[in-house]
Amino acid sequence: MNKYLKPNLCFKYSVRFIYKVCSPLVSFVERIRVNKKSRPKLVEYPPIFIVGAPRTGSTVLYQSITNQADVLYIDNLVCLFFSNFLFGFWLSNSIFKQKAHNCFQSEYGDTSNYGWHAPSECGSFWYRWLPANRHFVDHNEIAIEDIEEIKVEIAETSNYFKKSIIFKNLNAGQRLRMLVKAFPDAKFIFVRRDPLYTAQSIIKAKRKLKIPGNQFWSIMPPNVDELKKLDWHEQIVKQIYYIEKQIAEDLQLFPKQNVYEVNYTELTQEKITELIAQIDLKKKTMFQAPEIILNEKLSLPEQEIQLIQNEIKKLDWSQTHVK
Repeated sequence: MNKYLKPNLCFKYSVRFIYKVCSPLVSFVERIRVNKKSRPKLVEYPPIFIVGAPRTGSTVLYQSITNQADVLYIDNLVCLFFSNFLFGFWLSNSIFKQKAHNCFQSEYGDTSNYGWHAPSECGSFWYRWLPANRHFVDHNEIAIEDIEEIKVEIAETSNYFKKSIIFKNLNAGQRLRMLVKAFPDAKFIFVRRDPLYTAQSIIKAKRKLKIPGNQFWSIMPPNVDELKKLDWHEQIVKQIYYIEKQIAEDLQLFPKQNVYEVNYTELTQEKITELIAQIDLKKKTMFQAPEIILNEKLSLPEQEIQLIQNEIKKLDWSQTHVK
């Protein structure tokens, strides 16, 4: 269990209420810390994004990197202040001093029950500008003023702390055409997994969450409306395929040296340490190494496995690799 205080639901709502009332004062404090009259023109420390399909190991990778690398990330405390990004980071840094969070637990990416300093996906930050009912954002769908606001909020925070911010919100993989306008030098970690095991993990997650098999769940690629009409096995396989295909296509908008592909089977402590060095991040002096247990065993009924395999064979998976 995380050594930091576990967020209490009542306390969390109380903090949100107090924050809402005091938001103008918070904004004032934020303005004092950063001279808004000279808003950052340059992103001195380009952000890092973890992208991929759901159930590919992105959460444990995010937790591992943020635990041992000297990098900024949105923790559950920062996420409470998603409308005052810099203030949230300042408060979290004042309390935790960028210490290792030592949190390797989550509930399908959600860490809100595992400590204030645990890494958060914090979709609320992005939904200030981006649609919540769809994930894919095409060229020119977002106003240039909104893109500039996103750039400024992230830049002023990373420039203030002199560190890059790493984000793990898998929706970002469907927003690359927007992100390239704000952060052309951003870095990306593209996590991939054998589609058979990814599909198996998705259907098991849906069943555990009591989501009907043909009801769409998680990341939505551009053709989500078509996928919603399909049977569960075809829908899930094509969900994975079109998510990864879109990512592979749009990552070509960024410098090739800024893209790192990682396979689920490579999520070992040695590989993560190597990846941190490749991205040119410093390591924390003290941190707990995760005990990563990779599960690549087939556990669905044989008939269901066969249905998934048949759908996988119909698709050209070379299209899901970055050229």
